[in-house]
Amino acid sequence: MKRAGYYRAVAVYALFVLMSISIFPAAVHASGKVHIVEKGDTLWDISSHYLYDPFVWPQVWSANREIENPHLIYPGQEIVIPEKVMRTAPPPVEAKPVIPSPEPVMAQPETVPEPQPEPEPVPEPEPLVEEVKQEMILALSTYGFIIDDEEIGIGTITSSEENRLLVSPGMKIYVKTDKGIILQTDGRYSAVRIFNEVRHPGTGKRVGYLARVLGDMTVVDSREGLTTAIVGDVYRDIEFGDQVMEHIDYMTWLPREGSSGPAGALTGTILANPDGKTLLGESDIVFIDLGSDDGLRTGDKLELMIRKEMPGAVQPPEEVLGEIQVIVPRARTSVARITRSEKDIGIGTTARSPGQ
Repeated sequence: MKRAGYYRAVAVYALFVLMSISIFPAAVHASGKVHIVEKGDTLWDISSHYLYDPFVWPQVWSANREIENPHLIYPGQEIVIPEKVMRTAPPPVEAKPVIPSPEPVMAQPETVPEPQPEPEPVPEPEPLVEEVKQEMILALSTYGFIIDDEEIGIGTITSSEENRLLVSPGMKIYVKTDKGIILQTDGRYSAVRIFNEVRHPGTGKRVGYLARVLGDMTVVDSREGLTTAIVGDVYRDIEFGDQVMEHIDYMTWLPREGSSGPAGALTGTILANPDGKTLLGESDIVFIDLGSDDGLRTGDKLELMIRKEMPGAVQPPEEVLGEIQVIVPRARTSVARITRSEKDIGIGTTARSPGQ
């Protein structure tokens, strides 16, 4: 009898443990829940699951300072879900009321309707490739882009209504503008942080400045010198002193259907790497001096070439070093990724349309 009671107690304890695992999938941390990373997890997916909003992933990253690269998390790693941004799940969809069936109607003599011309098919609008858009946002907020001189100076974020240091979606912020600049009411704008200047490796001329997009906002009140705006999506922490620029429209950069290369013959140069590296290889990010004004679109590929100058009249042909693929083409510069590297690639390497 004692042995049977012992086995019953063990079974009840095991059942309790199994129920605890299924009810509490995440551990509890002093500042919120803790998620144990599984294979294939990203901060984007984790934020969507716990916080019901994938765009708050920068705040999850901010709460886990030990993560150096937000795009490199590993199975078994503990991710703290900050309690300050925890949100309730969206309410369940209410079932529609059942409509009673109408009273039966006596059958009418069947009539043959006159044939009607078939309506012409309406072409479906081109869908937004969500994966491509998210990669664009990720590239501009993590690796950055080159901002032109004329894009700088629209405004500076000075404070918020709640006077909180951490700017979050839905918050009201204030933007100081220079004399004569009035932002458009109901207009959308992007928040950016500007870093060091970028110069052309061949000519030495300034191309622009390295910048990263932080989020976007909508203006609700605009007057000379001071603008009030509501914060929209936030990709990285927005701080007072960050700049405001015209809204970055990701829709204009979608891939060209049925093509993997630019429409015309193009020749450009690798300007810089966001990490300041001079020797580059496969998967590294680069900035080039070609953009949408030159006909580039997201997904276009360019060959990386080099010519070794030799003494004498006869020069050897150019040598192929690898290949890059455009992620974000801005007007005169683009963000691209090295997709193939056969030899070391350096700043100043020539990028050309395939087959030139």
